[in-house]
Amino acid sequence: MRIGEKGERGGPSFDDPLGLLAACHERIEGHCATLVRLAAHVRVHGGDSEARVAAGRVHHYFAQAGRWHHEDEERDLAPLLAHHGDPALTALMARLMSEHRALEQAYAPLDLVLQALPTAPGDVPIEPYVGLIRAHMAAENTMLLPRARALLVPSEIAALGRAMAARRGVTIPGP
Repeated sequence: MRIGEKGERGGPSFDDPLGLLAACHERIEGHCATLVRLAAHVRVHGGDSEARVAAGRVHHYFAQAGRWHHEDEERDLAPLLAHHGDPALTALMARLMSEHRALEQAYAPLDLVLQALPTAPGDVPIEPYVGLIRAHMAAENTMLLPRARALLVPSEIAALGRAMAARRGVTIPGP
């Protein structure tokens, strides 16, 4: 049984930062699927080498890209959207940012297990994290990203893309 995920690199660039956020959600879903397989594997086989490799990949992704993703939304996307003065969108953003804190709290015990899998068969506490992150992404994909695409003007999209690139140490040309 292969625990790790399949997938390809590529997709949207920093010219399409909202597309990048959506693509990140797809990668997060892939890591959630890996967590589900990992939990089943560890219950039977413990933290063998295959489990440790899969756990390491998930931990690395959430420690790096997951953190950047939340920062993209909180530091850059939310302020851009706030300038449009849509009270319903402001309330949605407040809810989603609050969910980021809940996701961080739910992930913390899982992360500890990912970093030190037990060698004997046991449980990997993927819930409530997996359920929470899937619900959160659904809200962002169906409510936030479509609204952002409708509201943001090209200069705001370009600024968002530049900020996201800078966070990752990538320089892209300005206007």
